[in-house]
Amino acid sequence: MKIFQNKRDESINSYIMFSQVCFFLLIGLLVFRNFGVSFDNYFYKIPIAMVFCIILVIIPFIQRLNFRNKQNYLLSDISICIFYLVFSSCLLVKESDHFFNVVLMMPVIMMALKYGANVALVSAVFSSGAVLIVSGIKDYMTIDADIMLSGIMFLLAWLLGNMTETEYNIRKELERLATYDGLTNLYNHRSFQQLMDQEIVKAENNGKNLSLIMLDIDYFKYYNDAFGHQKGDVVLKELADTLRNVIGSLGYCARYGGEEFAVILPGLNIAVAKTLGEEIRKELAAKDFPGKEIFPEECLTVSVGIAEFPLNAQNKVELIKIADEALYRAKFVSKNKVESYYSIFDEMESCLKEDERQLFNSIKAFTMVINAKDRYTYGHSIRVMEMAKMLAVRIELDPTLVQEISFGALLHDIGKVEITREVLNKPGKLNKKEWQMFYQHPIWGADI
Repeated sequence: MKIFQNKRDESINSYIMFSQVCFFLLIGLLVFRNFGVSFDNYFYKIPIAMVFCIILVIIPFIQRLNFRNKQNYLLSDISICIFYLVFSSCLLVKESDHFFNVVLMMPVIMMALKYGANVALVSAVFSSGAVLIVSGIKDYMTIDADIMLSGIMFLLAWLLGNMTETEYNIRKELERLATYDGLTNLYNHRSFQQLMDQEIVKAENNGKNLSLIMLDIDYFKYYNDAFGHQKGDVVLKELADTLRNVIGSLGYCARYGGEEFAVILPGLNIAVAKTLGEEIRKELAAKDFPGKEIFPEECLTVSVGIAEFPLNAQNKVELIKIADEALYRAKFVSKNKVESYYSIFDEMESCLKEDERQLFNSIKAFTMVINAKDRYTYGHSIRVMEMAKMLAVRIELDPTLVQEISFGALLHDIGKVEITREVLNKPGKLNKKEWQMFYQHPIWGADI
């Protein structure tokens, strides 16, 4: 939302800058009247005209510098207003027509539009003071009109200032609604994506790491079905409170969608993230709330997936994807578990000889195709490979044989690459033709 805030501030600043230039142009009339400049002798008064033009050029420059240096924003505006009041008052002292006193309203309008009622009322005090000082020097000949003008200044300061503050408060509320999830008051999905973009860029520029935690409530659908969505909302709020308590100022907590949550941890590695994930899991398990006995372990459990940038991923999309894969792994294997991302392919590739890498890349490509078609088959192949490898190591087989068994287990369903996505993911019963297609996948796998 800062992008929109900056655009809004820049627009307001440009409008005010234009108004200031217009007011100074009006003061130009006073300059001409005070110094007797007319179109007949204008070119004989070039120094006066040049000074005035220089002031007009300086105003936009000061405002641009002012907008970029926001720490001295108010100070710069006060300086411009004081200069304007002093300069205008000096000219108004010599002016017989009190109507020109309206030029002293510019600081009030400017401060009201930029800073609200309080600052505008202070500005009205100074502008009214300038009006009364000018009136006093002229022996209060137009004191009644000057008092009325002062009253109008205060009314204008109050009206425009409160309108500005109302707009600011409404904008802040809209910003909050657009940034945070209405139920949990955590960052919403859109804000999560923006924060990820922002923190990835910071991590790249500063050479630091960034960890991402993805969480999903186990068996949440059963709880919702049993007790209703209102009770389910209570569980979601409990999880949100736990995330805030555990993470605190270490990172950003967001509701990714449904019962899935995400935590961005700038500057923290995967080991610290795993510790925090375990703390979240344990704290949730200790929570007491109605209906927790419906869960298999009679407590609220979550599956947690963790990944790190740039250790596991090189961009935002990849980091979210692999953190989600780690979450899927934790949820599918046993639930109630914190799983850090690791690639079985990276582990296998590290022990290959150079001449074996080309074949390995082909195997990897085939498994990625299967994953794109049917995530279950891919996960199943990975789990079969891990179990086969653990069993081979347990019975102390030769390392070369362990490697061959691992590859064989990974590829045992590779023939499914020939089966269409619709058949692989069909939710209903398979017909005879589809079963015959499935019976062929071991033959196709052997051919591949």
